[in-house]
Amino acid sequence: MKNSTINLRDLLILVADPNSYLRRVINGMLRGFGANKVMEVDSATGLFQALSSQKVDILLCDMRLPPHGGLKLTRTIRRNADNENRTMPILLMSSDTSESTVKNARDAGANIVVAKPMSPSGLYDRLGWIVFNPRPFVDCATYFGPDRRFKIEGYPGGVGRRKGDKAIEVAAEEGPSLNQNDIDSLFSNARAGQD
Repeated sequence: MKNSTINLRDLLILVADPNSYLRRVINGMLRGFGANKVMEVDSATGLFQALSSQKVDILLCDMRLPPHGGLKLTRTIRRNADNENRTMPILLMSSDTSESTVKNARDAGANIVVAKPMSPSGLYDRLGWIVFNPRPFVDCATYFGPDRRFKIEGYPGGVGRRKGDKAIEVAAEEGPSLNQNDIDSLFSNARAGQD
């Protein structure tokens, strides 16, 4: 994302957090990035009122938004086929960024998790990730949301589970392999700054 800028002007961004001070801080960061339409709500009730009355472009939602939390809200938004905001980017904010929290957010349909407390650069990077690395939406019986795979490094057994997944073929080995001493020598030269 180096040297790329995000144009947030005229996008409606909804910030849902129970803490009024944090909402103001996030609002200030977004306005500093050029956003001119930022709404704030402090509960799920306010969030659903905002979503029912207008098209929201980006949602930043606290993981613990009362009364049921951001995960349940994300699932509810994503699973409602009649909701015009169903495919909006959802960034869940949490002070717990453990692997299980991130996986739960991903499986609920969130685009990404933003660590709290957040810095302006951290928030900008997460927004940039969503803008410059969009993922297609997956719609199946148990999930609706952005593709949970950030990158494909190969499928188990060489075959993917989705209709659009292509088989990946690995080329046959060519030429002699390096022995461990040759590999160690390459790394020691690189550490010493030699070619």
